[in-house]
Amino acid sequence: MKKIILIFIITISAIQFSKAQDDLLNSAFESAFGDTNIFNANLGLTNIDGQNYFGMRIQPEFTIGKLGVGLDVPLLFDMESGQIRTEEFKHGAGILRMIRFLRYGNKKTDPVFIKLGDLTGEKLGYGSLIGNYTNATSFERRKIGVSASILVKKMFGVEVIYSDLNFNGSTKLFGLRPFVKPFGQTEIPIIKTMEIGASSVSDYDDYQEEGATEITTKYSSNGVRANGYDIGVSLIKTQILQLGLDAQFSKLSKNDLLALDTPTANYGAGTGFAVGVEADFKFIANSVYMNARIERQWYGDNYIPQFFNFAYEINKDARLKELLTATKSQGIFGTLTAEILKTIKIGGSLLIPDDLDGNDPSSRKAIVGIDLETKQIGKFKAKGTYVKAGLNDLGDAFSLDERSLANLIVTYKVNKFMEAGVDYQWTFAENENGVFKAINQVRPYVGVSIDF
Repeated sequence: MKKIILIFIITISAIQFSKAQDDLLNSAFESAFGDTNIFNANLGLTNIDGQNYFGMRIQPEFTIGKLGVGLDVPLLFDMESGQIRTEEFKHGAGILRMIRFLRYGNKKTDPVFIKLGDLTGEKLGYGSLIGNYTNATSFERRKIGVSASILVKKMFGVEVIYSDLNFNGSTKLFGLRPFVKPFGQTEIPIIKTMEIGASSVSDYDDYQEEGATEITTKYSSNGVRANGYDIGVSLIKTQILQLGLDAQFSKLSKNDLLALDTPTANYGAGTGFAVGVEADFKFIANSVYMNARIERQWYGDNYIPQFFNFAYEINKDARLKELLTATKSQGIFGTLTAEILKTIKIGGSLLIPDDLDGNDPSSRKAIVGIDLETKQIGKFKAKGTYVKAGLNDLGDAFSLDERSLANLIVTYKVNKFMEAGVDYQWTFAENENGVFKAINQVRPYVGVSIDF
């Protein structure tokens, strides 16, 4: 009887210790860049595709508990005509484009998470279908998307991504992933972290600019469909290291209209498989936090990993046509992010096929990405992102063209409430002919900046 009581006490103590450890670990690996309370209002000159504008942007960003809000209110005047610039409100989300994001909770740690607005960096599940995605390819015609996840009783959950709440045209990109953690209510190490999911992605977007001379949604209007299955587990979970393992299988369905238009192409449904390892770790007295992920990928014919990525929204038909020449191959996808002294955050990503060939334009393409964000270092602060797809040669990775998206903001703190800076944008906008073209913005400014 005493042994039974002793075992019971030890078991209860172990469960309570495990719960306490989980609470500690969930907080120990939070990013120092997650919560921001700042009010920015800057005044300056903006050059957009060779045209000069003068005005201001009001850009507050606040976090209150689990609620986060970010706005971007542009008031720009043409320096030649004196007219206010309204292009940013005419298309896409319209006046809602002023909502940069509205967020509740954290996708990785909270049972309820929802975000409206800019979906840059979003992924569905472990990211084999929707990964490295953005709905903000055009700064001019910003979209308001939705990303949400719900976990009920630590066992049953669902993830949802919808790219655009502007309902012109048919259903936009929609991703749904129900998942289950069959042992989530137990306290069995490793086993309790097991997660099994099934993903479905579809897009029936047929929206075209009125009077467009170039159609970019002919094939997507016929339906872009994909599905996938995944399983993941956390192998190690300590105060200094978290290590997870996952496997993913995905299928891109054949687009019937594309097949009809290209009868001589070897085109059909494509499948892919990937095994990934992801680690979070801290070292040197918690002064450095790092996240690293590496995937080994196997692609079949007519399959592209992370098909719904940042390049997808630029030209959906062009993205689908890439499947025609995609042949069986293998590759590596890796990401590495480091936070140093809770002051500098820098990350990079690379998707590179084994058969990358700079001399063969039909070979599979690489993707490269870089992110940078700093807190105040002396009087300077910086924030930037850069991604480029369709690379046959990594030597061409850092030249800006129609395959690139870039944004860099560098600021100088003049005094406690004032700052000066430069905001550079290389994004895309659809013109009146329905053609996406690169938009180059350079905006030096001065303004108010107050941290709370």
